Amino acid sequence: MKYLNDISYKDCVGKVFKSTSSGDFKVLKYNNARGIEIQFLKTGYETTVELGHIKKGEVKDPYSPSVYGVGVLGTKYPSRVNGVKTKEYALWHSMLTRCYNNSFKKRRPTYIGCEVSDKFKSYEYFYEWCNKQIGFSNKGWQLDKDLLVKGNKAYSEDSCVFIPKEINLVLVKCTTSRGEHLIGVHWNKKDKAFIARVNKSKGKREHLGLFNTELEAFNAYKEAKETFIKEQADKWKLQIDPKAYEALMNYKVDITD
Repeated sequence: MKYLNDISYKDCVGKVFKSTSSGDFKVLKYNNARGIEIQFLKTGYETTVELGHIKKGEVKDPYSPSVYGVGVLGTKYPSRVNGVKTKEYALWHSMLTRCYNNSFKKRRPTYIGCEVSDKFKSYEYFYEWCNKQIGFSNKGWQLDKDLLVKGNKAYSEDSCVFIPKEINLVLVKCTTSRGEHLIGVHWNKKDKAFIARVNKSKGKREHLGLFNTELEAFNAYKEAKETFIKEQADKWKLQIDPKAYEALMNYKVDITD
């Protein structure tokens, strides 16, 4: 058969045809060759298409998961304006990439096991959620998933918050690159002692001293890190979401971090 769908304008109304990307659809009304009203069976979405597109199966349902097989674009909001990705779409697509792009997760294994909530899989919902959040419109602020819920692996409307990049960098653990010792701790061969250091703003690192045991060095790091995080919370208190402020003030560095 030359085309995916063998369709005749004379008797196509009420018949079901196939799309190459979005499942089956039914013809509701035939106005002319360029105005055929259809409805996708799975989502109920209705649109008007051309006869040639139906024959080739080149009919897309914007409410069918099309981004990594899970993300639904919908029709309410643009993904690009004048060829440039909207801020909402860039965030949404990046979030889905971290969770559902296997090549990305091979490069960034810390995202293995991460997922996106059902509501966040909808670009329309995510777009509206973003525009209601404190800090979304601020330049350089980032979407964070694990400040409110430490160790969280799910991007969701309940766990995510926007925070300044400065705060986000403070919370980064660098698990894959820090070596075999506890977080904040390194072994110094020359002095034959454990060193504790804490990273602060703009890449500055504070030396906390030499210690006889790894645990002593970690405890020094823990105290300094928690104190610095509270300082950051107070610095940004009037700008960040109250939930983020509370989470920063209660943040605890664990020995398993």
